[in-house]
Amino acid sequence: MIKDIIGYKIFNSRGEPTILVKTITDKGVFYGSAPSGASVGAYEAKTLDINKSIEILKKIKGNFIGLMEEEYSILEDMIVQFAGDKFKNIGSHLGFALSSSFLKAATLNKPYRYFDEISFPYPIGNVVGGGKHGGGTDIQEFHLIPINAKSMPEAVETCIEGIKRIKEILSGKGKLYGKNDENALISDLNDEETMEIISGVAKDLNARIGVDMAATELWDSKKGKYVYKKLGKEATPQEQLDAVKELISTWNVYFVEDPFHEDDFKRFAQLRKWKSRVLVCGDDIFATSIERLKTGIKYGSCNSMIIKPNQVGTVGLAMETAEFANKNSLKTVFSHRSGETNDWIIADLSLGLSPFIKTGVWGGERLAKLNRLIEIWDTLSSPKMVKI
Repeated sequence: MIKDIIGYKIFNSRGEPTILVKTITDKGVFYGSAPSGASVGAYEAKTLDINKSIEILKKIKGNFIGLMEEEYSILEDMIVQFAGDKFKNIGSHLGFALSSSFLKAATLNKPYRYFDEISFPYPIGNVVGGGKHGGGTDIQEFHLIPINAKSMPEAVETCIEGIKRIKEILSGKGKLYGKNDENALISDLNDEETMEIISGVAKDLNARIGVDMAATELWDSKKGKYVYKKLGKEATPQEQLDAVKELISTWNVYFVEDPFHEDDFKRFAQLRKWKSRVLVCGDDIFATSIERLKTGIKYGSCNSMIIKPNQVGTVGLAMETAEFANKNSLKTVFSHRSGETNDWIIADLSLGLSPFIKTGVWGGERLAKLNRLIEIWDTLSSPKMVKI
């Protein structure tokens, strides 16, 4: 039975205020804390001031006290009812943190047991950064994806070895300038020079390459063009499509996220149909929304999508979207945000719903997710990596 719920203001990995929710039951204490993004899509759930969210929790928590934590679906529905349209009444920070703590309480800190079958996802490791996250490239993220790893520990170790090698290469060139919001390496090398380094490391480690172009951040709606400020270039939508095709072909890119702005369903579809084996992944275009996803399915826009629970407001709503995507043959990717906390819930959710999990490789708030997966791997008698 839920005995009390307490909200605290804490700080995420960027030093920004966020909320930690502590749910107290007669079986223990269970925590949930909310991340926040830097590149935020227009279709995401609304956020509120953290102090206001804490005051809202104080007003509504009495509705949950006395209920059984095992009835997670009931608790989830109640959060959504209080939240209102786009979570304008309570904010997505509170929605995520509350639902995370409830699911942990319902499963005694083992949310992965919520699923009948589990398999381990391949990490999409963010190793070099740029764009709005900080760095010298217009492309926002460069990934190593160890899809040939035979175990979860091996997959994580591959990402870590990869970022170490990239760090050594950048240091040797005098081009390493630290780490960005997601603890990815940053330099002043341009996109092509960065791809060349990552391509060599990926080949040595038998891994694949991914990129997050975060094209909504590059899109200038008044000009009708994508503006690459660091390269000093502009591209029409057709030129953007041609450039993305060239990027994929030149560097054998396996995963490309948000190559076009968040409303260009048709251009996404043209890219996906051009080379179906490439994972054309939507983030801002879907914002973890089933309704947005239905539009994408209508156009055939993507064959994979990012799942970020705080985009849609709760863990339960994110699971519904992931299940709907899976039924419609989209590969889902549970993802961190640039402003992260040590909450590891997305690791457990990926075990039942996704072949991939996107995190950084360094930093406690990133490794919390990957270490959680290693911990679970080591506790199971016959763990297995997902088939992709």
